[in-house]
Amino acid sequence: MRSLVLLVVGCLLAGALSLAQGVELARVFEDPGMGVSMRYPADWIYQKPSAYTAVFSGPRGTAAYYSTVTLQNVASTRLGGSVSSADEVVANLKCELASGSEEISIYDPGTWTWPLPSGEKLAGKGFTAELTKGGERYKIWYVVFPHPNGNVFCSFAYSSPPDQYDTFLGIARAMFDSWTFLGPSSQPGEQTPPPLSPESGLRVIFQAADHVYRLANSEAEFSLGKQDKRSYTVTVPAAGYLSCALIDERDQWIAVRSYDPSGSEFGGRAGTQSSIYGGIYPVAAGTYTVVVGPMKAFDDSDFQLYVYFSETKFTLEDLIAKFGDQYRVLP
Repeated sequence: MRSLVLLVVGCLLAGALSLAQGVELARVFEDPGMGVSMRYPADWIYQKPSAYTAVFSGPRGTAAYYSTVTLQNVASTRLGGSVSSADEVVANLKCELASGSEEISIYDPGTWTWPLPSGEKLAGKGFTAELTKGGERYKIWYVVFPHPNGNVFCSFAYSSPPDQYDTFLGIARAMFDSWTFLGPSSQPGEQTPPPLSPESGLRVIFQAADHVYRLANSEAEFSLGKQDKRSYTVTVPAAGYLSCALIDERDQWIAVRSYDPSGSEFGGRAGTQSSIYGGIYPVAAGTYTVVVGPMKAFDDSDFQLYVYFSETKFTLEDLIAKFGDQYRVLP
């Protein structure tokens, strides 16, 4: 468990320690690229807007959807970044929050320690802020730790409207306590492995876990557009090849449609009970849109979406070999 030494904030965060007790976190987020693992509630969803950022929230249609937990890695000067300490990351975060805010209050500072199995202790810095931006009020709790490998800084942020901050603080605190560093990459002094070459560059560039809800009461309503859809923005880093995979619940037909930067549909994954993998399509560098939606009026399903990319052409067999069986369903 992370431990906290409060210098000024007093009881502001102290209550979170007891709130974390008894919270059930049934799912596990694990990302070797980020070098982190964290548990989260069974009904929460997450998105990865970039390779080094993961955003968690409650399900759509609930109050918890507006409370988020964000994990993010920030490159240190050893990897060409501009920061060399947790204090510098915190200072930059405060500047970003203040920029464009109509009003901001920062409660400062909190000093956190993270004991590693080796006996080493990582020193983290945290703070809580309340601000108004774009007419909306937010309350945010930040904690920043250096990764044991010394190459990046890892931040944890819980953000919520002030009137529901305390409601979901226990969940956020439990997620924070479950946050761990992964495997060999967590050994002090170990370097980040070199980037994949084009020959071995098949990788996930976007992933999300979410839910498509049944909205229509009849096929007629469905055909008139009463459908629940999820839209995601995916950045393709270079010319190459792209494919999507979607894992949904048994007997549900959830489809994926992919659109190029001009808005033209070019492929995806059919909403049938067949392979989780869609077609493989040539793409240029740019910003693409991936839309997930139901194929039948009564579809209602959790799903996991993955977008794969490589600078060289790959096959369905390559996807199966690297990412698993093509006939999986969610439990």
